[in-house]
This record gives sequence, C-alpha cells and structure tokens, in this order.
Amino acid sequence: MTENLLDNDNDDSVRMSVAEARALGEKALGTLGFSSDDAAAIATHLVDASTWGYEFAGLPRILVIANRPELKKPVTAVTVVKETAVSALLDGGNQVGYLSLNRATDIAIEKVRTAGVAVVGLRNSWFAGRNAYYLEKVARAGYAAVYFGSSTPTVVPPGAVQKALGTNPMAIALPGKDNPFIFDMGTASVMSGEVLMKAFLGEGFSHIVGVDKDGNPTSDARELLEGGVLPFGGHKGYGLSLAVQALGLMAGARMRNGEVSDFGYLMIAFDPGLLMPAEQFISEFQELLEKIRGLPRQPGVSEIRIPSERGFREREIRRKQGILVNKRVVERLREMCEKADPR
Repeated sequence: MTENLLDNDNDDSVRMSVAEARALGEKALGTLGFSSDDAAAIATHLVDASTWGYEFAGLPRILVIANRPELKKPVTAVTVVKETAVSALLDGGNQVGYLSLNRATDIAIEKVRTAGVAVVGLRNSWFAGRNAYYLEKVARAGYAAVYFGSSTPTVVPPGAVQKALGTNPMAIALPGKDNPFIFDMGTASVMSGEVLMKAFLGEGFSHIVGVDKDGNPTSDARELLEGGVLPFGGHKGYGLSLAVQALGLMAGARMRNGEVSDFGYLMIAFDPGLLMPAEQFISEFQELLEKIRGLPRQPGVSEIRIPSERGFREREIRRKQGILVNKRVVERLREMCEKADPR
C-alpha cells in the first residue's frame, strides 16, 4: 500500500498521526514554559503546516523556538495600543506570533463585521508561522485580506554582502465557493525555516540561493546562516521585500541604530460587499478559475494549478494518512520531554 501514500515512508522519517504529532508538539512546547492552551494552539498550527506539505514549518520549528532569545524575556498579554473603528495597532507582549497573530486576526474579523474594513498592525512579537493559516480564517468568514510580515535580517540585497531585510512574506486571501483562494509567498529565494531545517540536518540546497559571510554565492545552509539568502526574482523580489519591510515599520517594527530589530505584521481585511454583492464576486471568481483550469495544456501537464488548491487537497489526505517528521527532530523533541519529566 506504500504506493498509495502521499508521502512515501523512508529511513530518515517517522510517520505520525495528526493526533500523535500534536501531542508530541504540545508536550515539547510545555517544557519551554507555554501553558497547555498556548501549547495546543501552537502545535495545531505547526501540524496543520505539515499537512499542507511544509515539513520545515511543522514540528521542527519547536527546536528553533527553543533557541530564540525572546523566549527568555518577559511575556505580557496582547494589548491594543491605538484603535479606531476600522483600525488597531497591537503590542504582542513579546508573545510568539503563533499566538499574537491569532488575536490580531480575530480583531480584524470583528472590525470587518462592524465597519466593513479593518487595518491591523502587530508589533513586539516574533515568528508568525504560516501566513495562510490566519488568512484562511478571514476568508472563511467571507472576507478578503492582504497581509505583510517583516522580520529581522535574513536577506541580502542584490549587490550587497550583508543581510538587511527579512524573508518578508506577503499573502492574499479571497472567499471562494468551497475553499478560499490563498496566495502566500515569501520574497526571499528560500524561507528562513528551510535554511534552519537544512542547517540542523547538515544539508544544502540544490542550487545557489544566497551568499556566505564573505559575499560568495553558496547553497550550503550553514554558510547561509552566517551570510544570508537572496531575494527571489532579482530586483523585482528585492523591491517587494523592501516594500514589505516598510509596511512592517508602519505596523510598529522598529529600527535601532540603523538596524532592523523587530518583526512587524500588517493585515488589511475588507468585506467584498463594499464593492459588489459577495455572491456575485464568488460566482465570477469561480468562473475565472474554471476558465483557467480548462485552458489547453502543454504536453505532459496533467492540470493547470490554482494557488492553495494543492494544499487543501493534500491536507485532507495527510489528516488520514499521517505526516512524516524527520527522525532526528522527533528524537530531539522526545529528549526535551524526557529531560523535563525523567520518569
């Protein structure tokens, strides 16, 4: 039956059910000081990322969280710093983004329900996880959203030898007939989570994605940690990355002595009914998607893909078949749990 599995078993991975993966994640997060409710919320997000096929964004992130300096700083509740009927600036209280961005998303949805539009910024937080996770909630509520997330330096501008920008993702979500349409992309050639995962495993990328500490092109993940990754698409990706970094400043991220020092998240959500009947938009959008799917295909192409459809489809399959987690990651997480509870 192996050939029917979405992900084939291998010697380097452990197959875990969604429930097993969540349980391990929750227990490991508990050893880092997270409450049971917060650990459950984070683990749910991580495992959902794995069901979409993003292994690096799943349980391996706990090992990264464990080494973040923010984890040693005081944590407070997410608070509203500035607010109007259509906007809110939030202070994340140094909480991990998996928690604070859930709150920001809920506020955005509440404001759209009452005012039709919402502009929500979040500062003093770190690690957002999968942006599509939050935007799916907005789109399933019937609203459209655009999202920008800036972060501490990982990306080297073209021609430079020092990193100055974050991987700076941007995303768009629209309500759909069955599932939302979600386009979620990073403006870097590869995401920081992929670099961290490969560096942990001692691996590299199949092609040049950045530079080492001296500015020399490299595909080695550990060298990339000391140097930095490049934007995707040359000057176009660089322009988008810089624009997202600026929007992060607007959301509350700070510069200190000329250095990016914070993460900043900005979400803009609105009711399509402000412009046209929501049902009309969904119908016309569905017609556009069907047109694209039905286009004549090049030889060897089985389908014209629509952003997010693969993820929704594969999520349902992996929820039944389970997910593959790197064996070394599983071992490290279990070691964390055993040290905290050696019985």
